[in-house]
Amino acid sequence: MKKQYIFLIIIWIILYISYLIIGFTIKEYKINSNIEYISELNQTIKEKIKEAEKIITYKSSSAYKNKVLKEQQSFKNKWEDVIYLTTEKIYNKFTAEIKPIEVVNVETNKDKVLNEKTIYEKWIYLIYNKDSN
Repeated sequence: MKKQYIFLIIIWIILYISYLIIGFTIKEYKINSNIEYISELNQTIKEKIKEAEKIITYKSSSAYKNKVLKEQQSFKNKWEDVIYLTTEKIYNKFTAEIKPIEVVNVETNKDKVLNEKTIYEKWIYLIYNKDSN
């Protein structure tokens, strides 16, 4: 009888230890996968920061500012001839004449029928879609 209790206690201890080991490995796997995800995210953020720094240095340069002034504000140096090219859509946006919109009042058959009826007949017509005659 004592051997059976000892055997059951040993089985219970083995199951408990295996439960603890499985729980620990699952937690460790989750932690490692989160660490990998964060390191990949950190790497992509570093790359984007480098690209942003390049763009900032380019846009703060005098060559870029000069280009913007020439394109948007029509500035040019004395020795330069500048030609402005735009699309036809943009050109027509500023040069096309605006035609006023004509408002046309179109009376439908339903409107004609409703105008000829009394209030009671209008309700009957609208609710049942038939004439009361």
